[in-house]
Amino acid sequence: MKTSYILMIITILSKVFGLLREKALAYFFGVGMVADIFLIAFQLPMTFTNVISGAVANGFIPMYDYIREREDKKFADKFTANLSNIIFVAFTFVTILSIVFARPLVKLMAEGFSGEKLELAIFVSRLAMLSIAVTAVSSIYKAYLQIHEKFVISVLHSIIMNIIIIISMGLAYKMGINYLAVGILLAFVLQYGIFIRPIKKLGYKHSLKIDFNKDIKNLFTSILPILISTSAIEINFIISRSFASGAYAGGISILNYSYKLQSFVTGIVVTSIITATYPKLAKFGSKKDLVNLKSALSEGLSNMLILVVPAAFGLYIFSFPIVNLLFVGGEFSVEDAKITATVLSFFAFGVIGIGVREIISRAFYSLGDNKTPVYNSVIILGVNVALALLLSKLIGIRGIALATSISFIVGALTMYFSSIRLIGNVFDKKLLMNLIKIIISSGLMALGSKLVYEVLTKSLSINLSLLLSIIVAGGIYLILLIVLKVDEVKEILKIILKK
Repeated sequence: MKTSYILMIITILSKVFGLLREKALAYFFGVGMVADIFLIAFQLPMTFTNVISGAVANGFIPMYDYIREREDKKFADKFTANLSNIIFVAFTFVTILSIVFARPLVKLMAEGFSGEKLELAIFVSRLAMLSIAVTAVSSIYKAYLQIHEKFVISVLHSIIMNIIIIISMGLAYKMGINYLAVGILLAFVLQYGIFIRPIKKLGYKHSLKIDFNKDIKNLFTSILPILISTSAIEINFIISRSFASGAYAGGISILNYSYKLQSFVTGIVVTSIITATYPKLAKFGSKKDLVNLKSALSEGLSNMLILVVPAAFGLYIFSFPIVNLLFVGGEFSVEDAKITATVLSFFAFGVIGIGVREIISRAFYSLGDNKTPVYNSVIILGVNVALALLLSKLIGIRGIALATSISFIVGALTMYFSSIRLIGNVFDKKLLMNLIKIIISSGLMALGSKLVYEVLTKSLSINLSLLLSIIVAGGIYLILLIVLKVDEVKEILKIILKK
């Protein structure tokens, strides 16, 4: 648990720079054409980054542990080098194909683009996609660092990426969109330079040998279904973005700003806990130790829920003041903030579904069951498409966000019921009671802090009222957790008091 909270602190720092990037985008370009083009061009390599990193990590980590236990670290490192060489060659071809077929890719992600907007989006996207091979290889070494418990360095790289992009936005605002295109490429490539030194310190030595041996074949056999499963979140948002491009003027930008605030929560809480928990699940899974696997999964779920549930309530009740604080200014107006906040409120509770689904799916990967998460992904995508088509006609862009949230909650529930057959009911009486207490605490926290906010705004600015209300919310939530005797709060207090 301590590792999870350390990672959250580092991830918060990384995510702050991500929000600064979004703030810079809103300030310089608002919800106009350049903002939409940037978001599409940025999302294409970012989709590869998120999907490939997830698939490689989920397949590579247990395979590396298995090889290291079967042979030794030196042999496992040779496997790593061999895999990275194969991945580099394969994704060089993927890069070429993505550049050749950039037009249909852009149209897939933004069906509403046409004319000059479409042509500029294609140009910027092609330049950005030159980073795909480097991104793919780096995802292996990111997982390698996590296996060896170098968690901090494995999440810091995004700060470098965001700094480069923010600088390129400033240049593009004054000198043209070409600087933005080059900035995206440099950001994706240069961010991984910080991996080199710590990997060398771990004794890793690279070789250029390529060998399609049995271990590599087994890994690729397992990665394909993992790739489909871990891409659910990205594909879901691509679908939502595509619908938004035709549903509302500036819809892509609005959906992006609200989604980024939602992913700020999932990036901090969900990613941090999974990063710390999954290596343990993989270790127990490789030994078929179901008792400890279930215990580790239960602990990870509890740690996640105690943070992600109140965060969802917070995003819902403070959607407008949060958007106002972070984005209003320059080309981003108060009216833009109002519609963005509405969309954010419909995204809010989806974070709970994402968190539960993502951590339970790791139990399946740990035990070599890669098919169940794939079936789950198909359910999520089917629900999202069906509801987005229906709800976007009824309530516009808000319906697209609501459809996405519902699809993830459905995905979490179906994944949970599937896990019962695999390892038994992880939501035992203890965890279920904790969840009920967390929901009660979060609801009362939301009501109390909202009342405080309404009182404060009568004499203070919106931004200052929000910040003070968040502090009050944290205090209310912690007190309620203590009063209701939620188990995990005892460990949190021990960590705080020890510090």
